[in-house]
Amino acid sequence: MAKQRILIVDDEEDICMILSYSLQKAGYEVLVAHSAEEALELLQSPNSLIASSPIDLILLDIMMDGMSGLEMAEHLRLSPNSLIASSPSSPHEASIPPIIFLTALSDEDTVLQGFKLGADDYISKPFRIAEVLARVAAVLRRTEAIRREGDEAIRQEGENCIVFEGIVVNKADMSLKVDGEAVVMTRKEIELLCYLLTHRGQILSREHLLKNVWDSNGFVMERTVDVHITHLRKKLGQYGKRIVTKSGYGYLFSV
Repeated sequence: MAKQRILIVDDEEDICMILSYSLQKAGYEVLVAHSAEEALELLQSPNSLIASSPIDLILLDIMMDGMSGLEMAEHLRLSPNSLIASSPSSPHEASIPPIIFLTALSDEDTVLQGFKLGADDYISKPFRIAEVLARVAAVLRRTEAIRREGDEAIRQEGENCIVFEGIVVNKADMSLKVDGEAVVMTRKEIELLCYLLTHRGQILSREHLLKNVWDSNGFVMERTVDVHITHLRKKLGQYGKRIVTKSGYGYLFSV
């Protein structure tokens, strides 16, 4: 079985060495970029080391010289088709790898901005290696699960699609179409939508969603769920009203 590949993006060489050693020891294949610009070159060049095998996860520092981690995430979100995985010669579908932010900034606005840009998790510096390994494993496990899981109660078109009325979610390339029109979504928004669809008709608490979509053990704020729900409602257009707020508890995708 091929090793899962992780891209570390950090301008601190010592951090890169520690993370690279620990992740390789844990059984991952590791690539390192010392700037966001270098990382984008690696992700977008057809001649790069990942042309034949995609990155499974990005560990991305927020505060770097030049382009910041937040700016890199925004670039990937707005230009997902620029990834080399979108090349016709590649067997892999174009999609943004899951992102875990590394940050010395712990203020709520920075964290929420990261999640808004599609982050799957964040780790505060200084960090413990055991925590990093646990978070990486959790995100990779969840990403793999969202590709495999389906719900027999929802009509499926093909092996990788979830269809509900005019909503079509392709889990293989993590894409969404609403009434036939492609809608730009972050990976986390897709994962949240898939979970809501496969549990439609059920009231889901914020705590439940954090545990099952973010695989959180208290590290992610409940407000994060509200932010993502707001984005989903806007992007789903007329279907956004299907996501009903249950005051004081959570959310329901109505049937």
